[in-house]
Amino acid sequence: MKRLLTIVLLWASLCATATAQPSGGEVLQQMSAKLAAMGSYRIDYALEMPTAEQASVGYLIVSDGGRFVIDIDGLKQGSDGEVVWVVNPLNKEISLDTPLPESRNLFDNPTKAFDFAADLFEVEYTEATAEDNWRIVLLPKEGVLEGVERVVVEIDRKTLLPTRLGYDMAGVGLWITIKSIEPYTPAAHDFEAPTQQRFPDYEMIDFR
Repeated sequence: MKRLLTIVLLWASLCATATAQPSGGEVLQQMSAKLAAMGSYRIDYALEMPTAEQASVGYLIVSDGGRFVIDIDGLKQGSDGEVVWVVNPLNKEISLDTPLPESRNLFDNPTKAFDFAADLFEVEYTEATAEDNWRIVLLPKEGVLEGVERVVVEIDRKTLLPTRLGYDMAGVGLWITIKSIEPYTPAAHDFEAPTQQRFPDYEMIDFR
């Protein structure tokens, strides 16, 4: 009887371990590690905004040294780590500015948009979704994401890569649905700041 009881307790322990839900912090750490292991990567996404009738499409490329490129329907922003630039084909303008290396806002600095450090974000709750994702709701600490009350990130439970990112701004949601994430080998010119020689018909505006 004692041996049978031991086997039953061991079986119950194994079942509990197999079904235990990881904490939101653990899932976020695993996601960050997966992205970091890629080195440079490209994300293709769709962006849903409250004021837009249909979703915008775009991509972003993240690399080392604070380098990135983000495209939204042809409006392009990037950084070589020293200068942030925006190319606006609608207004034929190019703006140059200084980077925001500590920003966690995807549209300011996508290199840290999925870095949810425990000292900057509090996990409100974690749940499993019908789409086999983890949904983690985060509260940015004061000064981390101005105007954003909550961040919602969904992470594929198998790949541990993000599938959706949402910013809740006073009840108004902005959603980024991720279509694909792939390792990417950047070209030398991907992050270069545009010049007047390359864009002779554009107005150059320097905010530095």
